[in-house]
Amino acid sequence: MKNITKKGALITILFGLCSSQVQAEEHVVKAMVTKYEPAVVFVQPGDTVTWTNMAGHDSVSLPGMIPEGAAAWQSKMGETFTVTLEKEGAYVYKCSPHVSLGMLGAIVVGANPPANLSAIDEASRTTKEPKGMVKRVVKQLKQALAAK
Repeated sequence: MKNITKKGALITILFGLCSSQVQAEEHVVKAMVTKYEPAVVFVQPGDTVTWTNMAGHDSVSLPGMIPEGAAAWQSKMGETFTVTLEKEGAYVYKCSPHVSLGMLGAIVVGANPPANLSAIDEASRTTKEPKGMVKRVVKQLKQALAAK
């Protein structure tokens, strides 16, 4: 009887581990000329985001515009790129060649509103990137958060 209980507990633990992995989702952002579609993506911790149609594009997280302690990323130009996001908060990213044309996007992981939203506001005022374009994506982010 004791062995059955241990086996049952082991099966329950394994099932729980498998279920949490099954629940992770993949979200796709498509590069479209000089914009990302969708511009704002909502995901859960552990989900992946994949950028496709990247000929002539990259995806680069912006300093000060990702959660504290989160890993920054920079994809290679022209390559499909995937990142798994574990840390809750908002992430703002750009396409290096087209940032001046407004090719930026945002990802919200977990809670709405994200805890780092005020840090993103502050960073948008001091960024080296085109300020008008960064402020535009922050505005899109806030509108998407309000609509959610």
